[in-house]
Amino acid sequence: MIGHSNFNYSESWRKLPWKKFQISLFRLQKRVYQAVQVGDKRKARSLQKLILKSRAARFLAIRKVTQLNTGKKTAGVDGKAKLTFKERFEIEPILQKYTNNWCHQKLREIPIPKKNGSTRKLKIPTMVDRCWQCLALYALEPAHEATFHAQSFGFRTGRSAHDAQKQVYHNLNSKANGINKEILELDIEKCFDRINHSIIMNSLIAPRGLKLQGKRILNCQWVRNSGQTVAPRNSNPAIIYYQPFNDITI
Repeated sequence: MIGHSNFNYSESWRKLPWKKFQISLFRLQKRVYQAVQVGDKRKARSLQKLILKSRAARFLAIRKVTQLNTGKKTAGVDGKAKLTFKERFEIEPILQKYTNNWCHQKLREIPIPKKNGSTRKLKIPTMVDRCWQCLALYALEPAHEATFHAQSFGFRTGRSAHDAQKQVYHNLNSKANGINKEILELDIEKCFDRINHSIIMNSLIAPRGLKLQGKRILNCQWVRNSGQTVAPRNSNPAIIYYQPFNDITI
C-alpha cells in the first residue's frame, strides 16, 4: 500500500478495476457452483479457499460493506462508520493477513421496536468484521445455491418477494392444478434465536477453517448500551450475510 501523505485515495479507489474484479470473482463462484452440482465437495472447498485468498474478492467485499450497503452508516462497538477511502484501503491488507484466522470483535446490541410493542435485539458487528463476513459470503453462497430448491426465494441473490408473488399468482391461477386451492402461512417463533447452531455448521459446505470462524461468530460476546458485556447463549449477529436456510418456498 502506498503511504504518501498526499496520496489521492479517493481517485485510486475509483480507478480500481471493479469490472475485472467482478468477472474474476464470478468465474471462481461459478466453478464452486458447478463442483457442488456434480457432488465434488472436495474441489468446491478448494475453490472456496481461492475465493478467500482473492484480492478481487477482498476489495469487492470492502466496497459492498463500506459503500453500497445501507448499513454503512451503522457503527459497531468501535464506533466506526462511513469509512474514508484511506480506511477502506487499510482494511484490505488486514483481510489478506488474517482471513484464515479471523477473530471477531464484540457485537454492539441495538434494541429495535416491533409492531407488537416488544423489542428485537440486533447484534451489530464492526465494519471490519462485516467485510470479513462478506468475503466469507462470496465463498459460501455459490456452494449452497447449488443445493437450494428452485422455488425458494428467501435470502438469495437475484431473488425477491416479487418472484415469490409471481409464483403464487401462477399457482393460484384456475388453470393450474385445479380450481380448489389452499394457502398455508407459517411463522417459526424466534427461529434465529433458538435454532440449533450445531446443525447449521454441520450442514455447511466450507473448508474447516471457515467453519471454525463461523463458530467464533456465533459465540461472540456483545455490549449493551449501558456498557455491560454479555456472553452469548444463542447469539444472532444482525449483519451476518449468509443464512443457510431459506424461509420462502412456493
